[in-house]
Amino acid sequence: MDDEQATLDSQFFEFAKLMEKTRDGTTINLYRSDYWLRQAKVLDDRKVTMTDTGLAWWKFYEKTEFNYDEWYEMFTDLCYTTGLEHEATELLLINCGLPGTTPVIVPQYRDFFDSYKSKSKMVF
Repeated sequence: MDDEQATLDSQFFEFAKLMEKTRDGTTINLYRSDYWLRQAKVLDDRKVTMTDTGLAWWKFYEKTEFNYDEWYEMFTDLCYTTGLEHEATELLLINCGLPGTTPVIVPQYRDFFDSYKSKSKMVF
C-alpha cells in the first residue's frame, strides 16, 4: 500500500484537528499552530519563542483562528522576523510526522530558567 506524501496543507489539516477530531481541519488556532511548530523543532524557546509566534499571529487579521492562506502569511512573516530560512522551515513542518507521533514537551516557566543561556552565548 502506497503512503501518500505529506504536504504543508495536508499537515495543516491534521494539526488543525489536533486533540479534537470533530473539527473540520479548515482553521487552526495559535495553540495548535505552536504545537505543530514545536513538534517540527522550529519553536524551541531559544531562537523562536512563543512570544515570537504570538506577535506574528496577532499582527494579522486579529482573529483567533486562521484558514490555510492566513496561517501561511503569518508563517512567512514569522520566518522573516526570526531569521529562519523559509523553505527549510517548511520542510521541517512537512516532515515532522502526524500530530502526536513525536513527544512534544511544552516547557514550564521554571524549567526555562533552570537551563537558561543568554542568546549571546548560544551557537546557532
